[in-house]
Amino acid sequence: MEVLTPDRITVQLQDWLATQKPDWRDIVVKPLNVTLGAGFSADIFFVDVDYVEAGEARGQTLVVRRQPTDLEVVFGSSLALQGKMMAALDARGDLPVPPWIGMHLESDILGLPFLVMGKVEGECAKQKPNYNLEGWLVEMTPAQRGQTFANAIAAFGSMARIDWHDGFEFLALPDLGKPGLDQYVGALEAWHKAAGKGRAMPIVDAAMAYVRDNMPDDAGVNVLWGDPTPSNVMFAPDGGVNALIDWELAALGPAELDLAWWLYFDDLFGRRFGVPRLEGLPSRDETIALWEAASGQTARHLDYYDIVAALRMALVAVGAFDRQVGIGNIPATNKSLNDNFMTQYLAEKLGLPLPEFGPDFVAFMKNLTPVKE
Repeated sequence: MEVLTPDRITVQLQDWLATQKPDWRDIVVKPLNVTLGAGFSADIFFVDVDYVEAGEARGQTLVVRRQPTDLEVVFGSSLALQGKMMAALDARGDLPVPPWIGMHLESDILGLPFLVMGKVEGECAKQKPNYNLEGWLVEMTPAQRGQTFANAIAAFGSMARIDWHDGFEFLALPDLGKPGLDQYVGALEAWHKAAGKGRAMPIVDAAMAYVRDNMPDDAGVNVLWGDPTPSNVMFAPDGGVNALIDWELAALGPAELDLAWWLYFDDLFGRRFGVPRLEGLPSRDETIALWEAASGQTARHLDYYDIVAALRMALVAVGAFDRQVGIGNIPATNKSLNDNFMTQYLAEKLGLPLPEFGPDFVAFMKNLTPVKE
């Protein structure tokens, strides 16, 4: 395969942008923050673009995101789905998302499929280091922190008002079940089967059975962000929301699933990592009330959706375990496949024996988000 140097990227992207933006003339691409080793290897990088539109000279910074072929955090994640989701939301104009430019699903231009969006300025609440311990949120007053998170909750909560028939039909995956919770659980079952590889995973297996056997029969069908966490929100200095980012987990399902995901991560990066939450951040009850106000819905079956969210994260942990084994960080005999923070939470919720942590867990967590020492 041809080596992708910055000069080559310039030519390739200039030609491609001309096909995506016919109103742009005299396009000039200038790569930024490109990592070069044995050829071009960055999966996300930035380019400055100058062009003429409607007779006026313009310029902006674009984000180019290539799709790696050897790393799948979530089973079945799709660059095409992410691109379609961003394009549909950008076209609506009523939710803060990065400006959509386009995508290319072949490998002939940049060596891998890629999508391009406008860069959005701002700060996210980072997971590493934990935003409860250091970073710009720590410098805010409690009232400012509370309003900042309230803004994000209101933004993703408003997605519950979207009619999925209004441009989001591509999210319907009939092979996995009827649109909504049935499809969502069907996707989880496919992921569970693929991740398990025939191995016994007692807690995860029990959670999967619980999720299928206890599905509420009155769940709504909504457009889901799929990954609503503070780390996927670009905040303005005053706490406003500049953009919601990372749409590769978008799906159809009951709107409460997005709320449950936010609550799960709020608990994970505080209580379960042994870290005190920053003063002023909305409590669980306050978060639910904020979401209900934004969504126009009453949150139902949150105990069930909490287990669904925890199961998803437990499956992410299975993938993380296999990747660490694959690169030689830990042996395949490491017990953290079944004994980790994610399975502990599920065991607590399902009344199962709790996993025990020891040296294997420490080795597993070494390259993940650390707990407080």
